[in-house]
Amino acid sequence: MYFIGLDVGTTGTKAVVTDEGGITLGSAYKDYPLHSDGVRVTQNADDWWNAAVYAVRGATKDIDRSKIAAISLSTQAASMLCTDKDGNAISEVITWMDSRASAEARELSDAIGAERIYKISGWLPNPVLDAAKILWLRDNEPRLFAAAHKFVTTLEFMNMKLCRRCVIDPTNAAMRQLYDITSGKWSEPVLSYIGITEDRLPEVLPIGADLGTLCPEAAAELSLPCGVHVYNGAHDQYCAAVGCGAVEAGDMLLATGTTWVILGITSSPLYTDNHISPGIHPTKGLYGALASIVSAGSALNWYRNICGGDFASLDAEASLCRDSAASLFVLPYVCGAGFPHMRPDLRGAMFGLDAGHKRGDIARALMEGVAFEAAGVLDGFAAHGMKIDRLMMTGGAARSELWTGIVQSVTGCEIYRMREKETCCMGAAMTAAVSCGAFADYSDCKRVMVKADAAPGASKADIEFYLEKRARYEKLVAGLKDFYTV
Repeated sequence: MYFIGLDVGTTGTKAVVTDEGGITLGSAYKDYPLHSDGVRVTQNADDWWNAAVYAVRGATKDIDRSKIAAISLSTQAASMLCTDKDGNAISEVITWMDSRASAEARELSDAIGAERIYKISGWLPNPVLDAAKILWLRDNEPRLFAAAHKFVTTLEFMNMKLCRRCVIDPTNAAMRQLYDITSGKWSEPVLSYIGITEDRLPEVLPIGADLGTLCPEAAAELSLPCGVHVYNGAHDQYCAAVGCGAVEAGDMLLATGTTWVILGITSSPLYTDNHISPGIHPTKGLYGALASIVSAGSALNWYRNICGGDFASLDAEASLCRDSAASLFVLPYVCGAGFPHMRPDLRGAMFGLDAGHKRGDIARALMEGVAFEAAGVLDGFAAHGMKIDRLMMTGGAARSELWTGIVQSVTGCEIYRMREKETCCMGAAMTAAVSCGAFADYSDCKRVMVKADAAPGASKADIEFYLEKRARYEKLVAGLKDFYTV
């Protein structure tokens, strides 16, 4: 049997076909545009479907399509649109990057209470989440608000395209800030305040729920057999966790993209005073605990754009600069500071620069700053009883021996790097495989389909070096954070 994992992301869609051994048989990708004026960031939902058609056809063109048993989705969260009763888009997509609803997020915080909303959904009030965006539509686009049959996000829209089922999963539902993760129901206090009823929202079913087979129209467009089963997917970071083998309590994913996401697996919801976001893991009875470092890969990308060159050359230069950059510090908050600071107003800084420093020194100090931030996140988990000794690492930084080594030296964790780069797709494919009965559970599937390599252990000298440098970094953050703000 073959399985398709389809990842519908912010800037494009990727399809991967695997067999029961976790071997990638085919893959394809199609991008689509974002439209931004600096505050509003939108896209066209039909672009998601058209890209999925392109990617699935491309990924399956050289294989026996009759062997494809199932498909499941990994999706971006909190990118919302309005649909009519037939599931057609009647609005643009208000993406998760859109901040037009800032005033509405503050209104929700004042009216319902920030801590109460956190206890309900696992998230503090935030303009990028759907509760604030629906409130914005109610007050600013009343005709569209009234015309909307359903308010949906990426997963439900794609499920409707695949099999005519308007279904969401708990991971995406919680990130809408409309879902009570404890009761497993849409939240009456939140829905009542924003003025909608649950019949205007999708049905919530577990990750891996059997949604039936491809509808004839979808099968024809995708060039797949009508008998291919569709199984309910999940938010992309939870799919990435599955694709990296983080499927048991105590496992932890470190996803290193534009934003670094740390997702720990717990046996009960983890509510904390520093607002780690609890959610529901695809494995029955387990939960996720998520924290994001918003200025991470984005910081290195910013630096590369202004100094020129590619990542490989920066990496090579930085690898030679441990000692020359020993007194150089970069606070990487080019996009604000996420967990554990939760300060979107915080801005970056560079300290200790002298005329002898070169491009590689700054790149290395920036990598170190992000690693120090990651260590701070792990300290936040540990303070609430989740001590982490092992990280499943994926993304761009995982492909850098230098950055991986810095993270390992700073955190003291064992690090396993995934051979499969498309871990979101792999997680979705694993969901399809487990759900159709090819494996007993995710742990069983992991042993066969997840392939990872242990990173070389950190040297004693590097551990000691970074222990001292991190202490100085944290003193610097404490001293400058009230100054370097907008």
